[in-house]
Amino acid sequence: MIRFVLFLLLVSLIYVGASSKRGWFDYRRMVERNTELLIKISEVQKQKELLEHQIRALQSDREEQERMESHVLGYVRPNETVIEFR
Repeated sequence: MIRFVLFLLLVSLIYVGASSKRGWFDYRRMVERNTELLIKISEVQKQKELLEHQIRALQSDREEQERMESHVLGYVRPNETVIEFR
């Protein structure tokens, strides 16, 4: 009988320890969230590098500047023909 009570006490302490605020389950959630955040950081760093590359290209390459003027801003050179579709 005493062994059974001690066993139940041990099981309940393990369960409470695992499911409490700083228990095993909370630890696993924190590890999973940390992994998700590390993946997001990696993606943002790749995007940052791409944008920095585009900035350097715009600062130094005249053809890239003209392409952006035409594509993004819609500027047209005097010798270009514009055809609009409606």
